[in-house]
Amino acid sequence: MGVHGLTTYLREHKPILSRTVHLPLQHPNESVPIVIDGWSFIYEVVHCGNLPWVYGGEYPELAQLIQQVVRAWVGVGINLHFVFDGPYPTLKFPTLVSRVTQNHIQNSLLFFRTSSVARSTPRFLHETAMLPPMAYSVCLDTLTTMASKLPPEKLHIHIADEEGDPYAVALAGRLQAYIAGRDSDFVVLNAEGYQGYIPLDEMVWISTHNPAANWDGEGSVYSVDTEADVNDDGFKPARSGKKRQKRNAIHQQAGHGILPPNESSELGAQLSLSFIAYSPSTLASHLEIPASLLPLLGALVGNDFTGSSDDSGPPTTAVDIRTNRRANLQRLFFERQLTLGQRIARVAGTLKEILATAFGQGAAPHKKRVKKQIGSVMDLIDAAVTALLLRPLDTFATGEREAIVERVVEATLQYAVPKPPEEDMDSISEQDEGERGHLNWVSDVCPLHLPESCPLFTSLSRLASQQLPGPSESIKPVEGMHASVRREYIAAYRRGCLNPHIFDALQSATSWPWIFLEDPDKECVQRSIGRPIREWVYAVLDASVGLPSPPAAEDAEEDEEEDEDELIDVVEEDDDVDPLARLRGALKELDDPELDEEGSQEPPLSAPSVSSTLASSRLKIITEYIRRGTRLAPEEVTVTPLAEMLKGISLDGPVHPQTSLPLPPPLWPENLRRTLLLSAMESNHPAVASLPDDRLMAVLVLRFVVHRMHVRAQENPGVKERQMERWSQAEARAFLACMFTPHDGSAEIASEDQRSVAVPIQERHIQLVAQLSAALHAAEQLLHVLLLAPQIAIPVRLFSGLRFHALLTGSTASHEKVVEGDLWRACWEGLEDAYAELPQRKSKKEKKAMAAGAGADVSRAKGKTKRPTGAASMFGLLGDAEA
Repeated sequence: MGVHGLTTYLREHKPILSRTVHLPLQHPNESVPIVIDGWSFIYEVVHCGNLPWVYGGEYPELAQLIQQVVRAWVGVGINLHFVFDGPYPTLKFPTLVSRVTQNHIQNSLLFFRTSSVARSTPRFLHETAMLPPMAYSVCLDTLTTMASKLPPEKLHIHIADEEGDPYAVALAGRLQAYIAGRDSDFVVLNAEGYQGYIPLDEMVWISTHNPAANWDGEGSVYSVDTEADVNDDGFKPARSGKKRQKRNAIHQQAGHGILPPNESSELGAQLSLSFIAYSPSTLASHLEIPASLLPLLGALVGNDFTGSSDDSGPPTTAVDIRTNRRANLQRLFFERQLTLGQRIARVAGTLKEILATAFGQGAAPHKKRVKKQIGSVMDLIDAAVTALLLRPLDTFATGEREAIVERVVEATLQYAVPKPPEEDMDSISEQDEGERGHLNWVSDVCPLHLPESCPLFTSLSRLASQQLPGPSESIKPVEGMHASVRREYIAAYRRGCLNPHIFDALQSATSWPWIFLEDPDKECVQRSIGRPIREWVYAVLDASVGLPSPPAAEDAEEDEEEDEDELIDVVEEDDDVDPLARLRGALKELDDPELDEEGSQEPPLSAPSVSSTLASSRLKIITEYIRRGTRLAPEEVTVTPLAEMLKGISLDGPVHPQTSLPLPPPLWPENLRRTLLLSAMESNHPAVASLPDDRLMAVLVLRFVVHRMHVRAQENPGVKERQMERWSQAEARAFLACMFTPHDGSAEIASEDQRSVAVPIQERHIQLVAQLSAALHAAEQLLHVLLLAPQIAIPVRLFSGLRFHALLTGSTASHEKVVEGDLWRACWEGLEDAYAELPQRKSKKEKKAMAAGAGADVSRAKGKTKRPTGAASMFGLLGDAEA
């Protein structure tokens, strides 16, 4: 992640570019604010904890490790601010497709194509490791629980509106804080007050024992040796120097990565932390370029927005540069033999020469550089691209170089750090602190944006901002209804009760279900199990805040006609048109937001009403990126209107008392939202509805998976594979026992003392976990859009994949008594015929009797039927045929 090769470059020049910080500080009451990149934190904890992933996730242990790290950080005087990414930006889609294909789909293919013995080795599991699908939910739930128990200033959780890196840097600038993560973009991004970037893997914990704390009255309190001078027989034991040094070394233990040492909890142990910090200003001074040009350097060297790895070829045409985002742009700038560090040095040297020439410092201009003045950032980018291109300029087609510049500009704009205008900050400072919270948020909807410029607020205002026909008395209640939904969704999003990737459907009309280990020869579980639940999510979102409308039919036809002949260069139609005019216009809108507000008031009132009517009647389409064979492919899903889906479950939603229009589901009474949840999960039964909230979602997910597998088997009665997919009662009971049996670390097979006990890895059990994970992930999104969280929570923190596999294989006690009574009745009611019956083992006598009977039948059949021989038999057959 981040700028290609920058992490290696920083490590190679660590003595020059870094500084070391030791915690705790000398003053005990002094604290250090640090912003934590949430996803980097999750990956680092899973990596350092060495948790087994192949079984589907060890979420109880993951929650314990998170608590251990957070407590240790708070103990050394750190005020924590966790920042998690928001919806995926469109420019990052090619990078996402490449990562999921390589790290998830290809690893799954390799796993299932390897023998069971070879794939069980620690080396193989380490090389094909994947992040468990519900790790984000467990981390967020654990942090939220800890934040409610710690002092208010110690732990905060932030969900970014879009990409989390600029959001984190802007927040760190306001807090005068560091940023800790595993992304080199944090050395490129910069803001006033930002202290620097801390790599999580370079943190070092040291636990020092205080001998005086454990003094038992014998010996000297000033001596490191706290044992008695003489033994019980009155003799003083002799110790060599090596033994004494070994004993003294025990009093200082180092932690593994961000995980503090286990000895830190002992009496008298003093825990300290040291880390390395890299400052963007120090890097810019080392490269001899202004710090404001570091984002441009990252875009030219290569980042997540300019293409994939060197395995892909360079783009060949202007259309390829603009449309094929996976094409490697850096192939046009660097020779293949250059190392990543040499590429950084080349780009920095080129920028340095261009600036020196523009400001008359006597540097010789590059022979391929266009001789024109550098009057803006666009001119600088154009000159840098021209100087870095390996091919001569006369070998590029018309518009090809401009397309390259456009790609670089788009990648550079992703580093823009949000900053409110100064005139707005003056009015904000006059507000009461209670209205903006104790962190001094810019507005009541966003810590860093005004409502009009907040991407989250804009994506939720699609229905609230459209103009409706009719008198104002009838329009105001509708506008208030949409504003209420927007307010509730924003509040849930900021609390972490609304998964940020739900908003992918709102902002880009896409969905990115989590791909995990599953059989590549079978249908993707995200399609067979997850999609029916996500269809309800799309319908609720469309009825609540409105999904983006697909392009008009005329535009789609024009695009198809243009794609038929890609050799035609459309730029040649009008040479006077500036290909970068759209980007310059976007920059002007960022600089002058009032221009956009004035422009939005020009159209008459009648035009928006007509367009909104057409948009509401047009079916919405969501593009899901799921596994298709051995690749990640987009699949279009047509969104069914909520009214039609409610008819299918015989549920009537409430209406507005003044307008008689249907109320959005987030404004329904809680009992109706619960009914909608149960019906969408195909489990609206009294036994299920009466369950407590802490057990409801686990039962709903299990019932949904069992029912889906049963329906698939009924639709294909002659397909043996579909029949084998059905769940058995023993497998369902194993899942419930795994979720609701009290976990005892001394008795569980996942404990430290029994880690050496290997649980067999069976392909069917892997597929069962994949089905449960897909249903859990989709059900959590449905729970969030209905605003039923955290009242109804998914108890995923209780799920241990290792223990589930152990229960399935009989490696541990089954705890049958836990799943009796109301819990099992809720999983059985309405699914009596859905569970598959296990084949009964027959006794030895029955097997012998069946074998004897089969032998007698065979001998009898041989005696009755004789094989025809000779011509007579042939004539006999012909005679029988004529008769």
